[in-house]
Amino acid sequence: MDKSYITIKDLSKKFNENKIIDNLSIEIDKGDLVKISGRNGSGKTTFLKILSQLYTFDEGNIFIKGQPINKNSYLKSIISYCSSDSIFYKDLSVKNNIIFYFNILGESNPKDFYEKNNNFLEINTFEEKFPEELSNGQKKRMNLFRTLIPSFEIYLLDEPELGLDSDSLEILNQKLVKINNLEKTIFFSTHNLSSLDIYNNFKKEILL
Repeated sequence: MDKSYITIKDLSKKFNENKIIDNLSIEIDKGDLVKISGRNGSGKTTFLKILSQLYTFDEGNIFIKGQPINKNSYLKSIISYCSSDSIFYKDLSVKNNIIFYFNILGESNPKDFYEKNNNFLEINTFEEKFPEELSNGQKKRMNLFRTLIPSFEIYLLDEPELGLDSDSLEILNQKLVKINNLEKTIFFSTHNLSSLDIYNNFKKEILL
């Protein structure tokens, strides 16, 4: 088995006979910052969903830490995925949505964990609102909070900068730098490489 942290070999995925990902192979080291490039509809989101085990793939193999990714609950537990869509419980406030999510992750005291971190992206300024009352930017900040505050080994970010103002972009950039400095592996897709300074430090690129 390869010693790479993540090995992707001959990966292919199709929808209705339309091949979205075609024979992709790449090796990723622990702590790499990986840029995912391609036009709209090229498979960037599909690729991230495959890594997060939300989608299956048709051909090839993916190994993380030497283990095959297929239906692997351990690998699923070390990966955090921030999608371009926001899915929340509409009957729970922002605060209770996040606390509920932390409880699912197994945090020993999810309420305290939330209170210690709720200044990140100024979540505490709209924590009593319900999802339907949020702007698109607030939904993105809530999604990023759930993705980035808990500790994972691998982070999958689908255009995380969309909908954020300049202050939030700077806070997000600082957080990603801290995460990457801890040798956490980050995959990101973006159409705006200049939106976050850390994007310019990518070590690997996947072109779809």
